[in-house]
Amino acid sequence: MNWKHNLRTKGYHLFSQMVSRKLVLLAHQVIRHDLEVNYDKSRQAEYDHQSYCPNVRGNPAITDLLTKSPIHRILDEAFGWENIKEYGGGQIAIRQAHNADKPCPPKWHIDGIPSPNNGLKGIRIQNFSALVGVFLTPVNSLYSGNFTVWPGSHYKIEKYFRERGSVAINEGFPKIDLKESPLQLKCQAGDIVLCSYHLGHAAAVNVSDNDRIAIFFRIWLKNNGERQWEMLTNIWAGWKI
Repeated sequence: MNWKHNLRTKGYHLFSQMVSRKLVLLAHQVIRHDLEVNYDKSRQAEYDHQSYCPNVRGNPAITDLLTKSPIHRILDEAFGWENIKEYGGGQIAIRQAHNADKPCPPKWHIDGIPSPNNGLKGIRIQNFSALVGVFLTPVNSLYSGNFTVWPGSHYKIEKYFRERGSVAINEGFPKIDLKESPLQLKCQAGDIVLCSYHLGHAAAVNVSDNDRIAIFFRIWLKNNGERQWEMLTNIWAGWKI
């Protein structure tokens, strides 16, 4: 099915085997080496809420997953690459094996809302346009650290901001109850998920024997600052789909 149709109707699209094995292995090697040399257990809260391996964020082995894979072409089609202001150095997101004793329902969120652990300052929502996740390890079963989505929730969250009004930009997490059933994505190394900023999502707990490793890039457009409220209340502002 057309990725643009899925993005509009579901809020996301999963691209199968989009990143070459070579790029996946290079990124994996850089991450594993940094974990061996620099991992500090006392910084676990930072790793979980911001990024593992902060020393290698922005390393070409990480950013090449975005800029030297076919997702570059997709983003160019979606926005025009020249309209992208930044995509960050890549959040290295690891869900360690057996990080929970038993399965429990994931709780949805959207990004960009300041909290004590995520490094964002102030109270104002810091929204962007798209979230790109690149999976470096396979996830073949439920509750294995799966990237979890609430299909269609992007329109409900958009509606919330429209109806609540501009005060919502300083009120933190949207106060709505998503009725959509969450979907835990199963994927292979090299798969990529492209999501609307507004899509409710989460990471499931990992009761499996294997770490789940993924890299997330947040796509900011050049005019995001002056169009912030417009982009919160119009999902497709700045998109070309």
